Amino acid sequence: MSQRIRRRREALGLSQRDVAGAAGLSRQLVGTVERGRHLPSVNAALALARALETTVEDLFGISMGAWEAALGRRVEEGAGLAAVRVGERLVYAPLSDHVGTGFSLQRADGVFKRGRVELFSGVEPEGFAVAGCDPALALAAAYLPQKGPGRLVPIPATSAEARQALNDGRLHAALIHGPAEAMGAPSKGVARRSLARWRVGLAARLRSTIDLDRIAGGRTKLARLAAGAAAQNALERALWPHGGASEIIGPIASGHLEAARLVSYGAADLGVVMEPAARAHGLEFHALEEHLVVLEISEQWEESPGARALTDLFASRPFRLRLGIVGGYDLSLS
Repeated sequence: MSQRIRRRREALGLSQRDVAGAAGLSRQLVGTVERGRHLPSVNAALALARALETTVEDLFGISMGAWEAALGRRVEEGAGLAAVRVGERLVYAPLSDHVGTGFSLQRADGVFKRGRVELFSGVEPEGFAVAGCDPALALAAAYLPQKGPGRLVPIPATSAEARQALNDGRLHAALIHGPAEAMGAPSKGVARRSLARWRVGLAARLRSTIDLDRIAGGRTKLARLAAGAAAQNALERALWPHGGASEIIGPIASGHLEAARLVSYGAADLGVVMEPAARAHGLEFHALEEHLVVLEISEQWEESPGARALTDLFASRPFRLRLGIVGGYDLSLS
């Protein structure tokens, strides 16, 4: 990208100051973009393309209208979206179908209409995109800047979905969890930072009985998580000696908080959850496994403002105190 900008500028016989003046930008910004140290906003990219008498596609190697679904999921017409640039890719994720995670249409960057992304007026798709199942990501987003490269864009996803999207280059980072001994090494080009520990297991209303034989035999209605969710995998490991998980019944929840909500409302007898979700809904929690929670970051974004802001936040006293109200988080690792 930077070589294309420099070659185009020199072919026109322009200095960086000339380009900055024509585009209405600072010379420092033009210089950092040309050196590949800064990716401009949509408006700045369009201004640079006009000043250099070319198109954004030719200058930056991307189409400003070519969006990719961060998790590869189908998006329904009219869904509110989070939108963010990851390197030279523009990605989006729906907000409205994840109950209880803190997402709402008021936080949306745009909407999905007629098969395409339409950003709201004045929105710049800047930020740090992180997918994962921890509701604390939504809380973290409220603490961090609401605009610019330090903005956190949390995307609800299973650990498997988050890791796949990161490896495919559609995220800056993925928050994943699992038994420490089974985590394995991160993928090539991915750095890992340990953030916390929590337990996963079953949420139940007060004085409920946990019978793994009844769950395995399909005689207990269970609020399950999607295939690939680390907590769901923990349940399946626990059910293996009892006949496996092929007969379990019950609704599939969009995340830990919704699974706990379904139990608290009586729509399920038990729910597969992380401990903080059970506590948030005043439910009993029956642990199955302790999991390590890690942030996997593409190495090219490891020192980015968004990565630094998020890891500093998890280590901060105010944020720790806020999570401590819920309980179930061991943040001694961060």
